[in-house]
Amino acid sequence: MSALHFVALVCVAISLGYYAASSVAAVRFAARANRPAPPLPKVPPKIAVLKPLYGINKSLTDNLVSFLENDYPRTNFFFGVDSYADPAAPVPASLRARYQFANLTMVVGEEENCQNKKIAKVIKMADRAEKADILVLSDADIWVERDYLRRVAGELMASDKIGVVTCAYRAVAQETLASRMEALFINTDFAPQVMLADQVEPMRYALGASIAIKRSALESIGGFRSVKDLLADDFYLGRFVSDRGLEVRLSTALVTIAPSEETLVDFWHHQLRWARTYRMVRPVSLATIVTHGPFWAILLAIASHGSASSLALLATVIAARVGMSAIMLKRVLRLPRMMRDLWLVPFKDLTMTAVWFASLGSNRVVWAGRKLKVLRGGMIREVKS
Repeated sequence: MSALHFVALVCVAISLGYYAASSVAAVRFAARANRPAPPLPKVPPKIAVLKPLYGINKSLTDNLVSFLENDYPRTNFFFGVDSYADPAAPVPASLRARYQFANLTMVVGEEENCQNKKIAKVIKMADRAEKADILVLSDADIWVERDYLRRVAGELMASDKIGVVTCAYRAVAQETLASRMEALFINTDFAPQVMLADQVEPMRYALGASIAIKRSALESIGGFRSVKDLLADDFYLGRFVSDRGLEVRLSTALVTIAPSEETLVDFWHHQLRWARTYRMVRPVSLATIVTHGPFWAILLAIASHGSASSLALLATVIAARVGMSAIMLKRVLRLPRMMRDLWLVPFKDLTMTAVWFASLGSNRVVWAGRKLKVLRGGMIREVKS
């Protein structure tokens, strides 16, 4: 048996075990998510929702409306843009007449000397939200259920030991192939990884789609300015809070994203940025290559010269991978319409293997049109070329 044959066989076995373990963890998560939201304190804490905006897409209005229609009693909403020239700026203003009783504030401008332009807006908004007990940071492309704020606030206030509650997310694809590939990655790669990790280790990071943080926890790490020069601001917000001895919890609330990638090049660059970010801030993430079942099964078939047993194992791996994806889409994430894209899963998996290898070649990424160099420890510097 050659070394390649042995390594491929071991990784195929690991992949099959991973598919089974992540499916079990995801089903357990779904069971917890069906329980009622935990009760709020008699006097509900004041919440400030911080929404940094950049550019516009066809789902932006619906995303913002989903927050404004949450049934939480004490909420202020802050929407941040770098200037009135941003195409997103008119959207919150257009909602004022429709939601006259909502406490809605537009914040224009950025904190100076921030490499992370999203956090540059967040700092400005947080400075205006000085009376909030909880700050909820959420990306502009996120849509939430009506009980979202009640659920995350109840979970956050359940114990003095909890400093951050963060949410896993699911993706509803648009019609482009790139958006469908991105949605499959989120729904069948990222979400099960998060749910499995939550089962096997304490969370020490947060997820940018939704972060609810107590003001006391935020102040203990120096506020949002502590992550102003970091690419993975969400990861480090959770890490810094955890380092202070407070807990980071995964919420039972699921939030939803609608990927807007138009071309496969957009999809490639987005995934490459994520992969290089993971590699720089959490090098252990490189080990995920051992769970790329279709890649290893193909290598095993090549090493075995296309033997009947190796081809049967390849078919088994693909069937197991598609089965695990079906469980995620239908039972856990409740996205039955996405089942039509199950045939794309093996192709997406092989593309993600290519992304993994490409991520090793450089520490430069493209984010919101800016070329950035990711330094050790997650710091970023803009490349001016």
